Amino acid sequence: MTTYINIAGESREASSLTVPGDRTFRNAWQFSGNVVEVDMVAARNIWRDKIRQARAPELEKLDTEFMKALESGASTTAITEKKQALRDAPALSSIDEATTPDALTAVQPIPGVTVI
Repeated sequence: MTTYINIAGESREASSLTVPGDRTFRNAWQFSGNVVEVDMVAARNIWRDKIRQARAPELEKLDTEFMKALESGASTTAITEKKQALRDAPALSSIDEATTPDALTAVQPIPGVTVI
């Protein structure tokens, strides 16, 4: 059975290609001769989306903590700062500075959460 890789409507036989071992950025793949490379511009956008997905449950938890703090009269400063850091995570300069897929996946801006 022959396996093909289709990128942007162009199909090639997989056995004739050098393909990345990690499929994290599959939607950022591009052909470069007989090599499948990762388009880093597209990969950065994919990573930003993954960060957004990973931060959503964390923001929900912080929203709950914020409401509890408001109801009890406790300070909300630390919670507000954590929420802002989560909102800022997709815009980190380290994402733009990453030049390889490995460097990009090493950007893990959410404490206690692994972005995958």
